[in-house]
Amino acid sequence: MENTQTVQLKEGELLALVDKNRALDATYKLIEIILGTNDFDEMSQKIADTIPMALGYELAILWLVDEQKQKLVKTAISQTIKDQDTLKKLKESLRSSSIALGYEDNLSIRAIKDQRQYVTPNLYDLLGPAITFDDAKELQILLKTKLNVATPLTVRDKTIGVLIVSMSKTANQLSDFEREMLRKFSENAGIALENSRLYKNLKEAKNELNEAYENLTVLNKMKDEFLTVASHELRTPMTIVKSYLWMLEQQKNGRLNAKQTDYLQKAIKGTQRMIDLINDMLNISRFEQDKVLFKIEQVNICELIKEILISFEIKIRNKGIYIKFDEDCIDTFVDIDKEKTRDVIMNLIDNAVKFTDTGGITVGIENEEEKVVIWIKDTGSGVNPADLPKLFHKFGRIDNSYTIASDTGGTGLGLYIVKLYVEGMGGRVWATSEGLGKGSTFWISLPKGKIQKTGLKKADIPVQQITSVR
Repeated sequence: MENTQTVQLKEGELLALVDKNRALDATYKLIEIILGTNDFDEMSQKIADTIPMALGYELAILWLVDEQKQKLVKTAISQTIKDQDTLKKLKESLRSSSIALGYEDNLSIRAIKDQRQYVTPNLYDLLGPAITFDDAKELQILLKTKLNVATPLTVRDKTIGVLIVSMSKTANQLSDFEREMLRKFSENAGIALENSRLYKNLKEAKNELNEAYENLTVLNKMKDEFLTVASHELRTPMTIVKSYLWMLEQQKNGRLNAKQTDYLQKAIKGTQRMIDLINDMLNISRFEQDKVLFKIEQVNICELIKEILISFEIKIRNKGIYIKFDEDCIDTFVDIDKEKTRDVIMNLIDNAVKFTDTGGITVGIENEEEKVVIWIKDTGSGVNPADLPKLFHKFGRIDNSYTIASDTGGTGLGLYIVKLYVEGMGGRVWATSEGLGKGSTFWISLPKGKIQKTGLKKADIPVQQITSVR
């Protein structure tokens, strides 16, 4: 009698040791899987295969939750079944690859919602209605399984799926240690799968973004080409229209009455605005196609500003405002493209004249060690400080601000082109204002002392990389 108890005790210890060895083997294999791949599908399949191989079960099925569709989705079935007819039967029986999360008669669904392990002798209790009752029963006969266990895959208190195993043991033969082992394995597998799924989602999102970027690049190129062609095609007829309007304005074929003259002036102003818009669009198109060259040379900025101011004398006189500049400014050199800098300063002074009805405009220079800062200050309509960063964007028109006075008809591209030119020469442009009705100051910082002689330099900063004014 005593010998019989000793033998039984040794058998029990031996079985416990076998279970522990299997648990250790399964843990090692899971670690190998985690370290060996980031691919979600590959990891899912290896986890499903590890259970039968390491723990001696006949079948393992991995189901994961699809929160968006509110379904439990079949992710992987163990491929360790040696009998091909049985494996084929299994795949054919699982006609549906998902189970609605609202189907609470299914113990797998309940395992997810209750976050607890369920044990049942009937495979249908875990797989129905994705499988019929008869097919489930036939599969258990073919697999020679008597017990089925559903263990939730939980990650940080959130259940992401369920691991179903089918085994030849009975409920009495399933030890507490084995049940706990399944829980621990499922917990670790859940973490690995969730991390892999996040990596997969990130990779897919990156691929989608790359594809979208490539499509946008193609569309942007097509847009630039269209704008270039359209602008060229529009400029010729608009120039002809402007010529005929000029002939009417000169009254070559008879005098115009007051109403006709008013209509004519509106037509001239609209035509000029359209020509300015076309020219601006062509300039931006050349920039975006990286076709703009900067002829960088040392230029006496004082002399350049004085030349520019002469061209505004008539406008200033007609508006009854003043424009001031330090006449003592001499021999201040900067490294710039002279003609593009001329365009920049003329654009900013022209804006100041447009938006200043009383008072006037002051132009000044601050000569620093490595740069020269030009400022153009007016007593005009001003800008809301919150809107200042928007000024230099493409079509940057701001309500009740510097860029949208009712009678100016700006294109919304002038300041954007100013920014492209200044930054293309290695400088910076920005604006300040105390608010509406309090005038504005535009600042241009240009480099100096960098070159000794004239040279050609291609634009260093593509349009896509230019950031908002700081």
